Amino acid sequence: MVRFYKKPLNMGLLFFIASILSILSFPCNPLVIFKVIKPLDIKVLWYMGWIVWAAGMTLIGFAYYYIYIRKAKVLIKYGIYKLIRHPLYMGWILSVFIATIFLYQHWIFIVIGTFGVATLYLISIEEERLNNRQFGNSYKNYMEKVPRMNLVLGFIKILKKSNK
Repeated sequence: MVRFYKKPLNMGLLFFIASILSILSFPCNPLVIFKVIKPLDIKVLWYMGWIVWAAGMTLIGFAYYYIYIRKAKVLIKYGIYKLIRHPLYMGWILSVFIATIFLYQHWIFIVIGTFGVATLYLISIEEERLNNRQFGNSYKNYMEKVPRMNLVLGFIKILKKSNK
């Protein structure tokens, strides 16, 4: 694992930054609604944006099911967590930052989205540090088997397991 930093990151600050960026990049965007900016209107990209948004919201829904409805207090290694380690953050990235780039084709959303994705990626790294502390070797083994946020690699790993 490559470390870009040695000290723990301030999760509260990272979540604050991600929240502000999310508001600026939300699919029902205030910058567009109040005509502060005028994006391009390429319909194919707009439809793709809603597909990406739906995929992200699906990931968020699955993550919320395990975390908040089932109130899991242990390391979850099944369901969506068998595919990727951070479905909530991946869903957030897809449904807010990536979808908005497609929905409202404007350079400002590429800039905001880049910073939003980077912030959520840092949050996921810090959460892994906390999970390593809490779950120990069990989480390290889980990290070796399940990708952080790469859905394609997660599907490939599951397909390889099922073919054995």
